[in-house]
Amino acid sequence: IFFALIGIPLFMACLAVYAQHTANFIRWVCKKLRSIMGGQEEENETVQQIVTVLFCLLVILTFSAYLSYKEKWSYFDSIYFTFISFTTIGFGDLYPQSSDTLFYFLFVFFIILGLISLGTVIEAQTTNFSKFLTFISNTCECMCGKCLTVEKDTMSEYDQDEVNHTKAIHDNKV
Repeated sequence: IFFALIGIPLFMACLAVYAQHTANFIRWVCKKLRSIMGGQEEENETVQQIVTVLFCLLVILTFSAYLSYKEKWSYFDSIYFTFISFTTIGFGDLYPQSSDTLFYFLFVFFIILGLISLGTVIEAQTTNFSKFLTFISNTCECMCGKCLTVEKDTMSEYDQDEVNHTKAIHDNKV
């Protein structure tokens, strides 16, 4: 009970910190690559997200190849097991049966690395989702589908008149 109450949340908090450090490392790598290639100095979130997803895929595919070799599983079964393990679903239909000490060390290493890499992908997508929700909440004032909804900061006077006209129609007919 003590481990469930203290240990699991503490482990998850540590994974979140490691995921944040990994995201910072990926930002640093992208910045170095931009400076080497003579690209723009400003951050490009799309490139960082692509690198983050590629890092996660690299971990998944590498661990799957190792499991396929060591456990004599098909590569598809190995990818399935890896994804189920990294997402902490854990159905239990597949499980490694090797008793090698090195295998267990690498297994735990890859599971933790996979959790961190998947956490990094989720952390990167959380920023996008937050921006998306902010955009939706700033633009949607009515759910009837008849109203013109555009951010007011980007509208010209003509556009603002159209919005006011549409709102007047909405107020009278809906």
